[in-house]
Amino acid sequence: MARVRKVRKSKLNGSTGEIRVKHPNAFLYGFAYIIAYPMLKLLFRLDDGRRDFVPPEGPFLVISNHSTMLDFLFVMLPFYPRRINAVTSNRYFFKRPLSKILPVMGCIPKSQFEPDVLSIRKVKTVLNRGGSILLFPEGRCSTDGSFAGIHRSTGKLVKNLNVPVVSCYIDGAYTCVPHWRKGIRLGRVRVSMANLFSAEEIQSLSVEEINEAIITRLRGEDNARSGKPIRTFTSRRLAEGLEKILYWCPKCGKELTMTTKGNQLQCSACGNSAVMDNRGRLTALSGSVAPESIHSWYAEQANQISKWLREDMEPLKIPVSVHVTGSKYRDGAITTGSGVLRVDPSGFTFVGKLGGEDCEVFFPVETVPALPFEYNDNFQIFSTGNIYRFSPDDPRRSAMYALLGEVAHQRFSSRVLMTKGE
Repeated sequence: MARVRKVRKSKLNGSTGEIRVKHPNAFLYGFAYIIAYPMLKLLFRLDDGRRDFVPPEGPFLVISNHSTMLDFLFVMLPFYPRRINAVTSNRYFFKRPLSKILPVMGCIPKSQFEPDVLSIRKVKTVLNRGGSILLFPEGRCSTDGSFAGIHRSTGKLVKNLNVPVVSCYIDGAYTCVPHWRKGIRLGRVRVSMANLFSAEEIQSLSVEEINEAIITRLRGEDNARSGKPIRTFTSRRLAEGLEKILYWCPKCGKELTMTTKGNQLQCSACGNSAVMDNRGRLTALSGSVAPESIHSWYAEQANQISKWLREDMEPLKIPVSVHVTGSKYRDGAITTGSGVLRVDPSGFTFVGKLGGEDCEVFFPVETVPALPFEYNDNFQIFSTGNIYRFSPDDPRRSAMYALLGEVAHQRFSSRVLMTKGE
């Protein structure tokens, strides 16, 4: 059986029991505002929406949709000189140089998709001293650029914190900074800011009403999409890298046959082809079949998985190598192993060797609402404060297995933790 690892103890302030959280470093924050902010303006014609927005006085909570790794900059820098502490997935605290930078910037690590009392205590520490917090309720970057839903406990957290809530809707970032390919595209990004709730309004609303208002806002269903349609200025190599997430051919139904070159996706098995324009729209070529957007194509893949999943299904067995984080934030994982990850309606079961010992670890489907993944590399399961990073024998299937996990949770869990996305 796997050994139980000790949870890292947090430093406390004297006799008050208050958890220490650093103020965001003034020099680095100012440097980012002076250097990075003008670059965002130049590269993405950034409209940050702050001209017509007045934030609340005192501490407040900022929530935003999340589709790129630059979203922190798009949201935090417009509030300068106000310095905001961001809640960040704890997996980034194991990577250098982020493991050195994030604590200095006052970032608060949180275990994804599971209760984390320690991170909530840190959030309250910041708010109690007059600071503000940035939270991405989706819990990870959207794979297909659409709103991915929020954890159902978000409304409960908002009521518990009882501070004004500012909402930000980021439009255009996904097409300019697609994380399924390297580099950026010159284009336009627009950030819409609004005072969503006052502290008094929060107490008069139910958890469900708070969640619904957040979902409406982060989907862009209010006035957040006002203005001209968002597009990139680049018109070449738009589709390259899409095969990492669009792995299924909608014509012949084969998997891992999609290839990309320039603006075109093509199935190597049947020749089915589509082209992508600078607004992210897909158009099927003559005699071909293709959904009209990345989001709709990805949704079709989810539908195919849903048809395959059944209560009486034979367990899917995935040969994997595994890396498990330990009790200290540092570069890399401290425990490694290999074996088979078995998937069935009850959840995920890893059977193999971990740290040189025979091991069996079960992850109930109720506790795995989403599986973050790294393209063509691995997918992750968060459990009891640890991060299990599974690398399948065929790394191209990482996105497929991550999507399978989300569909399985929606299909078989008796208590679905995430609201539905777009």
